[in-house]
Amino acid sequence: MESSVRCDYLPGCRYKIWQDAGQFCFTTDAVFLGHFPHLVRQAKVLELGCGTGAISMLLESRGAAHVTAVDCNTQVTELLRRSVEDNMLQEKFTVVDGNIRSIKEIVKPESMDLVAANPPYRNSGNVRQIGTAACHEVTATLEDFFQAAAYAVRFRGRFALVQLPERFAEAMQLAFKYGLQPKKLQWVHSAIDKPAWIFLMEMVKGGSYGMDVLPPLIMYEADGSYTQQVKNIMNKKDNKIGAGGADGRQSYGN
Repeated sequence: MESSVRCDYLPGCRYKIWQDAGQFCFTTDAVFLGHFPHLVRQAKVLELGCGTGAISMLLESRGAAHVTAVDCNTQVTELLRRSVEDNMLQEKFTVVDGNIRSIKEIVKPESMDLVAANPPYRNSGNVRQIGTAACHEVTATLEDFFQAAAYAVRFRGRFALVQLPERFAEAMQLAFKYGLQPKKLQWVHSAIDKPAWIFLMEMVKGGSYGMDVLPPLIMYEADGSYTQQVKNIMNKKDNKIGAGGADGRQSYGN
């Protein structure tokens, strides 16, 4: 594994993060989600399917008091523990090797102020060899994430996720099924004239009706530089396109 392991930095907080290109490296969708949800003071946070922990570390950098990060891939959780140690965050993190389908064995019910998740985007189609479980529903479905979030988050607590537009209707149905009222929504576009490639949504357990739809997040200007919206999130000097895909996703550490 070591031959493909490298240490990178998280945009927006500059924490070190260890990643394995042979497994999966975090992308801009994780960075956006890490900055999207509301955090209460002294928040207890749970990330479902944490991977190497980009979202978890971003949420800690924003003020979360404690983060529990869960993933069934022991190779990526090993790297997250390495990142936690290098950033001296041992007192702020609990890293768990486990499947979110067994969430009742991992955390107490209604014990979290915020649950965050970047679930696998695909439930069918061609399965990529690298990062299979991170991209396709191999070990957990989208409903498994909603069910686990509804179990773990407290009443009036929040669940935030990022997903593909094609799964928006499914996400809305699952939100209502599990008592998670959609309260905030933002569509993310690679360019102003391109269709959305992901959405960010925040739900409140037992929340009232009514959802705020934020202005769209546009990633790139016509010259290929980041928009001011993204610069404010990334807080980085180098604002040119990296190894991005046509949909706007940019990978870090590949």
